[in-house]
Order: sequence, then structure tokens, then C-alpha cells
Amino acid sequence: MKRTEYDVLVVGAGPAGSVAARNLARSGHSVLLIEKRERIGFPVRCGEASTKLDSLQQEFGPIDLNCIETELNGLYVYGPGGVELDAAIPNVGVMLNREKFDPCLARLAENAGAEVETFARASAIGEDDGNFRTVSIVTSRGTETIKARMVIAADGVESRIGRLAGIVSEMKPSTTCTGVDIEVEGILTRPDYLTFWQGRDFINDGYIWSFPKLKSNVTNFGAGFLIPPKKGEDIEEIALKYLKKFFPDAKVNKVVGGLIPVSGNLEHYVKDRLLLAGDAAHHTNPLTGGGIASAMRAGQIAAEVVGAGLDSGDLSARYLHVYEKRCMERFGKEHLKIMKFRRFLLALPREEQIQVYELIRAFLKNGKSKFFVRKMPLKFLKYAFRFLKFK
Repeated sequence: MKRTEYDVLVVGAGPAGSVAARNLARSGHSVLLIEKRERIGFPVRCGEASTKLDSLQQEFGPIDLNCIETELNGLYVYGPGGVELDAAIPNVGVMLNREKFDPCLARLAENAGAEVETFARASAIGEDDGNFRTVSIVTSRGTETIKARMVIAADGVESRIGRLAGIVSEMKPSTTCTGVDIEVEGILTRPDYLTFWQGRDFINDGYIWSFPKLKSNVTNFGAGFLIPPKKGEDIEEIALKYLKKFFPDAKVNKVVGGLIPVSGNLEHYVKDRLLLAGDAAHHTNPLTGGGIASAMRAGQIAAEVVGAGLDSGDLSARYLHVYEKRCMERFGKEHLKIMKFRRFLLALPREEQIQVYELIRAFLKNGKSKFFVRKMPLKFLKYAFRFLKFK
């Protein structure tokens, strides 16, 4: 490290960490961004789908277009009972190349003035001494110690720094998804759509996916489900089995896997001079497990709140609670609604689940208009009432 004291230490150079580091550095604060791996963005541990290109460029750009694999125009879902959902949504999102995208975000942070250090792992964090937190960082040179007026932990699921500082960030099996992503040569499904298989005829407590990466001419095919209470087939075996079933001639390039929090935001994820962002704070969509867009937005909010706290001299947990509130307003409430819908849908027996998928299909076929209710009013009212009462 170039110095021993910084305004902000950001742990983890994923989307949340790099966005926070860039925005704070642009405001004139001294920022150290560290990444425990030697290469930022590698290995990739997600499906790589994210928000629409316009939003990426306007909120977080300029994004190098070489990072964008595919511009997406819809979703296709194979549901139970042969019910298929075709949701045409122009410019709904993009497929990223995270091996290029994550380094791009880190370069933007570095260009803004942040110091970026790879192969650097935060191993210990001290208490707030009234001015700083002291953090030990293991590097190729040995263990180094720095002081930071503020620490942003964007260090992934079950944040190590968060736990060392006393934040309860452990994931419960009932709200944790284990997933495997398989890179397959060629484009397996519609090239501008995300494709899913979900429901009681496939994986009820998760889903199977096919995400096309056009520029690289590969598909991210994978599967994920909630951690089961009893040991059975592991997710890699299941994902490979479905790949063989759907696409018997598919050629596998590589397989990666990991854990995904699908619990909604952690209840509390700030302490004096410390906050969590991205997967560390469980900022992921509870239905899909997607977390790139919400992680970047959390990084953006963190930078605004921390910047104001640095200027005012108040980085207490009481003040930083506004960060939690703003994340809840920006995406947390929506995640809670989605989590309720996921739990409701998974609890339905097969025949009732088919009826709900039929309702969704009717909604899509009627141009997402509320007038679809006229065609099946009793069925809609039945499930709407049950959903509202569902706990």
C-alpha cells in the first residue's frame, strides 16, 4: 500500500466495491480498494445477467462495450404442466462478461483516484477508536496494517470482515441457494432471451437456466436450488443431468459453483465506521439470485452516505443506518415482495401451481393489461386472496 491511512478502505473489487470506491474517490476522498484474488473478476461465479444497458451506462458508465455479450429482449419460462411463458421485454437487460466487466469497474475506480491492490486479503479488523478502524491486510509482501476512517465490506456471502466486526451475516439453509454454472460451447436457446425451467416438473425450489453469451458463442447453463434438509444428489450432478437431457450434444467448457443468499437484505449490516454491500449484505433477488445491479446500486448509495459522513465527521452506526434505509427503499422492499411470491409459489401443489402459471401466461398474452382478469376472474381472485393472506 502507498500509505498507512485512508479515508475509506473498500474490501472486495466486485461490482459493489468498485462502484463505491470510484464514487468516493471522485469526491476527493483517499480510497484503497483491495481484492483477495490475483485477478479481478476471475473466477466467475454467477450467471452474468444484469440490468439494461442504458441503466449501466447512465448510472455506472462509461462501460466498455466489450464487456457486453448480449442485449436481452425477453424471458422464456418452461413451467409445470407444459405451461410456457413468453415475456417479450425489449432491452430488459444484458449478459455480461464478468472477466471483463469487473476489471472495467475497478479501472474506473482507479482512474478516479482510488488505489487498487490485488492479491490482498483483509485478515483482521479492529474496533472503532474514535477516528479510525485498523485493518490487517495479507499481501504477497507480508501482512500490512492500515488505518481507515471508514470500511466498506463488499467481500461476498457471509462477509468475513462483517463477521469479524460482529455483524451477523451467516446464511440460513432455508434462504440459501446452492448453484452451479456450466459454460457450454455455442448458443443453446433463443439468443436474445434468458430461458428458465422452473416448477414441480423441474426444480421446484430453484430453477434451471440458459443464458446466451453471443460474442463469445457460449451459453451459461446452470441450476440452483435451496440447500436441502437431507443429503441427496448435489447441484452439479443435477445440472449436468438436465444439460444432457435437454441438450445431449452440448460440449462443456468449464463448471463453477457457489452459494447465493436469497433471504432479502440482512436486517442490520452497519456498525460504527463499517458497512456491508452487495452479496455481503444479501443484496440479491430472492427469486432469481441475481445481484449485480443491486450490488452496484448499494455501492452507489454507500458512497453517497459515507461521503456525507466523512464531510460531517459522523460515521456512527446510528448515522449509517440511513444507508440501510435507502437500500431498503431502492430495492429491498421489492426483494421482500419477490421473496413472498417465491415462497407462495413453491408451497403450491402441482395442479395449483399450473393454474398460477396459466394466470401469468394470460397476463403476458394480454399485453400485461389488467383486463386479462375478465377471462378468468374467479381463478385470479382465488389466488390473489390466498397470496395476500400468505405468511
